[in-house]
Amino acid sequence: MGAFTEAGADCNGDDILAQLNSVFGFPHMRSYKYAKQHNKFGSVPDTPGNYNALIDAYEYAGLEVTDTWRAYLRALGTLRTPNLEQGPQNIYDIAQFRNHGLTNNLGMRTIIHDPKDGGHVHTQPGTGVDPEIVDSPYPLPSP
Repeated sequence: MGAFTEAGADCNGDDILAQLNSVFGFPHMRSYKYAKQHNKFGSVPDTPGNYNALIDAYEYAGLEVTDTWRAYLRALGTLRTPNLEQGPQNIYDIAQFRNHGLTNNLGMRTIIHDPKDGGHVHTQPGTGVDPEIVDSPYPLPSP
């Protein structure tokens, strides 16, 4: 996996993935229940700058959004390829995925894909046994 560098900070994303999968992966766990009780993901708009609302939703749900993760979400939310709406759509898709999962008590797993496979977020429903999946580009494609 490549590294994401913002303002001199290197991050390979493993710490962020571990936190996301720990909190959202298991509906019976205390951290998931806390996130469910503190779910603001449904209020994230599909507009430019919405990465700030997603960051707020993650923090309200009990996650620690590091400076590097914050920079990644800002970059993901401002992507302009293949069109100007891609960035805000990425953030909105993540927020809707989290809201749907928490509302329906579904386990969620976060994975990443090479940006050569597309600079947009993919979501996949679970099977009832396997969790729902959100798949983000990482590292981000060049503008």
